[in-house]
Amino acid sequence: MSKKALWKVMAFVLILAVPFFMLGCDGGVDEGAENGDEPVENGEDNGEETASGGGWVFATDHEYSIRDDGYIGLTELYGFEFDDVSVMDIGITYSALRDGSVPVAMGFATDGRIAAFELVNLEDDKHFHPVYNCAPVVSEETLEMYPEIADILNPIAAALDAETMSNMNMQVDIEEFLSVEVAEEWLLEQGFIGDDPVEMGSGDPVVVGSKEFTEQLTLGQITLLALEYNGIPTVDQTGLGGTVVVREAQEGGDVDIYWEYTGTALISHLGFDEAITDPEECYAVVSETDLEQNGLVWLDYTPFDNTYTLMMRQEDADALDIVTISDLADAINSGVPAP
Repeated sequence: MSKKALWKVMAFVLILAVPFFMLGCDGGVDEGAENGDEPVENGEDNGEETASGGGWVFATDHEYSIRDDGYIGLTELYGFEFDDVSVMDIGITYSALRDGSVPVAMGFATDGRIAAFELVNLEDDKHFHPVYNCAPVVSEETLEMYPEIADILNPIAAALDAETMSNMNMQVDIEEFLSVEVAEEWLLEQGFIGDDPVEMGSGDPVVVGSKEFTEQLTLGQITLLALEYNGIPTVDQTGLGGTVVVREAQEGGDVDIYWEYTGTALISHLGFDEAITDPEECYAVVSETDLEQNGLVWLDYTPFDNTYTLMMRQEDADALDIVTISDLADAINSGVPAP
């Protein structure tokens, strides 16, 4: 056979083989999409059963799924595993649970959708999650330039109890107001801003950052409005990203102030292994360590504690007599079918 003929044969064989290689690399059509079902975004199949098979499926955002004080540590402490873990945007976990797509989801204790969607937080009876009171964290350099920031934000933090924060979250997530609208209305009602703002100063602007979920966006807008009302120029960097992104931005000097949670700083930023469940103790450890190691000043913390929570639909939890995370673990380990 001539070389020219041989090349023709080889080319023909390759043409026939390409589709098989593509199918072997997930190049085929997704069965769920073909049947009109939308697959969960960023889903991670960690077990044999899936949501469509009726197994115990846990909806969580990516950050919680990989954190030491998140999914891995929690399931190890309580001694159980879900059949499947579906990773999705945090805002979707609530609606996925409400709509029956999953039986259990992670959330945040002060989220307004919990009550609005008739969900219930399971009691963390083994006290796995640290406390997550929130406080403005400011660089020393920024506070030296604008020492009045502490006097502006400390009273605001003191006024943010759980009911207040949950209500503001609900206004954004359920009633679809903008975070800036909710923040401005609350500041006006509380008398923190009014009709007579201080003349804007000419100093360097304060870069205000935040994470990308509702509560953080609202806290960021509260900070921007309060500082600007008191004559401090600002730059809006709210919604910058997740915990790691915002923290790195602050440590790198790209963000001057943002609100952080004591439990997050304790475990994720400062590397402590043991959770602290007392708010004052946790704040003291975090504020002293962060100042000493990183030159970051923690202002006063809020009464509200936005700890992570595992949620179920209220009717399902009642039907299965599940009140605590231990109850959930017992149900899964005993082979109780998921609702």
